[in-house]
Amino acid sequence: MIGAPSHICLKINKEMDSFAVMPCEPAEPMAFKVPDDIMFNTRRQMKVTSRSFVIGLLSINGLESGHTYKISGIYSENNNAVVFNMSDIWIFGEEKVGENK
Repeated sequence: MIGAPSHICLKINKEMDSFAVMPCEPAEPMAFKVPDDIMFNTRRQMKVTSRSFVIGLLSINGLESGHTYKISGIYSENNNAVVFNMSDIWIFGEEKVGENK
């Protein structure tokens, strides 16, 4: 499990068909501060937003930016990261739109 890092970052593969969330140092590109009490406050939420990241990822995967999407990740013990495959994406509230329909 990625544990309770102070910062997480987003990493995308060269093909731009998957991305990962993993612990990182604050100075790394795409690093986001994790709220200090996230492990203790069940009502605490964290949203990571980067317009250029989202628009680029959607565009290269043939998805429209006007929708809200849902994607599930899988924990990779080897990489200490949660990996999200774009073929597993769904339009929130509708049927699955990725390759694995």
